[in-house]
Amino acid sequence: MSKIYHVTFSILQKIMLVLSLHWLFTAIGFGVYLAYLNSLALIIFGIVAVFAVHYRIQLKKCYQFLMRHKLAIAFAALLFQLIMLLSAELLIRRDAAVVFTGAFKYLKESSISSYLTRNPNNLPLFLYERFFFNLFGEAALWIMQGLNLFYVNIAAWILYKGCQRYFSQTVADVTFTLYVALVGFSPYYMSMYTDIPPLPLISLQIFLTLGLLKNQEKTRQIIGRSLLLGILTSLAFLIRPTVMILMIAVFGVLFLRKNWKKFFLTAAVFGLSFSAAYLPLHYGLAHQTEVPIIKGEGLAKGPLLFINLGLTNIGHDQEDMKEGLLQYVDPDKRDDYNNGMFATENVIKEIKRRLKEYTPLTFLQHLYYKQSLTVAEGNLGWLYRSVEHEKTPYISPLYESTKDNAFTQFIRDFFLNSDKDSYRYYSLLKQVVWIIMALGLVFALWKYRPDDSLNFLILAVFGGLLFLQIFEGGKTRYLIQFLPQILILSAVGLTQYPLDLNRMKFWKK
Repeated sequence: MSKIYHVTFSILQKIMLVLSLHWLFTAIGFGVYLAYLNSLALIIFGIVAVFAVHYRIQLKKCYQFLMRHKLAIAFAALLFQLIMLLSAELLIRRDAAVVFTGAFKYLKESSISSYLTRNPNNLPLFLYERFFFNLFGEAALWIMQGLNLFYVNIAAWILYKGCQRYFSQTVADVTFTLYVALVGFSPYYMSMYTDIPPLPLISLQIFLTLGLLKNQEKTRQIIGRSLLLGILTSLAFLIRPTVMILMIAVFGVLFLRKNWKKFFLTAAVFGLSFSAAYLPLHYGLAHQTEVPIIKGEGLAKGPLLFINLGLTNIGHDQEDMKEGLLQYVDPDKRDDYNNGMFATENVIKEIKRRLKEYTPLTFLQHLYYKQSLTVAEGNLGWLYRSVEHEKTPYISPLYESTKDNAFTQFIRDFFLNSDKDSYRYYSLLKQVVWIIMALGLVFALWKYRPDDSLNFLILAVFGGLLFLQIFEGGKTRYLIQFLPQILILSAVGLTQYPLDLNRMKFWKK
């Protein structure tokens, strides 16, 4: 390995160690805050923690038993997901609700046309939902919810099988456990947005790239993997462009390794297959006839706008962003929805203004605060609230049949409505898992190791965090698109430095 490889990843490892320590302490701090809000929850979790330490051997045996019965865990997660779906009042919210109601023709065509003109990044989601609506009518809602169930659960098995092959059985078990605890036992799949559908594709991406990093790969295998990776990435890119960060990471590792034959062969085949698969999809988007898209300068949100949005105090303050841009718009047109405020010229002016208002110290404070908001919440930023607090709610068609049922009301209060006090028990439980996951990141990054697979994961996680610092960030939900690499890296750390409490003097009698 070249000297520049070691220097680069040694520096990156130290940067990521600092970020992971901040992640851990932020997660602990948020957990303390949740416990403070509910003293009963604090007492319960305190008792559970004492019992867990005292019966740690039995707890380990229980974990090993569960790992021998993963199908039962998967079935329990599926059952939990179905109960959430059947009990929900608010089924879809905010942007996802606008796209859904537009795709199902509940909105006027002019309304969804104006929305997609402003938010072209949601056009693929709209066409996906309109496709199913055209085929199945209103029953398409449940078909797509079924597909979301498939996406969220198949990703768990892809991660498990991939870690079995490229790492170890213990890493596979821990990755499966973290994923199911954080994502499987979660209602996030039903939100009908683009967070969950790409997870299986991202997981496959990771393991295809790990295969490419193997030194013993033959030319035919490299070509085959690169070809498949290009096609897979083109599909994922349509949903979440951030999947390209994984490609930057793997090419970065190959470049620094100075493995020129593999680097150029992989890049060439990947580029050709990606282009061959993506260009027809892009052409189809550009020439779709399901909804008219208004053409004009400053009507659509472009990439620069999300840099501007990221410069707001919390990293995602839409109102502050719009107020800043409206100062460049003719006062007579400010009340118009499509008033041209997103013109590149206006966005550049606003970015310069915001940067000028920061001092080096306040900019660092902004980055720190934004990063803290990004990594804080173990419930992945779930924000479903009582319907009266929502701007664009889509109520579940099943709610009329379940609204007076005591069990479904219990489910809504404890697992779905984040503005209820009782929701904090569930949120605190997720926070414990989040803290353990963050601890695994610290362990994985505690020392530098010249391992291509590990360095690829570190670079991929760093790329995701950097993206959220440069562009719109400040919500833990935005980490869902990077969870596969985060969870694998954490699992590597947790299995490399197992906590043997019997060796700690504190616990000795």
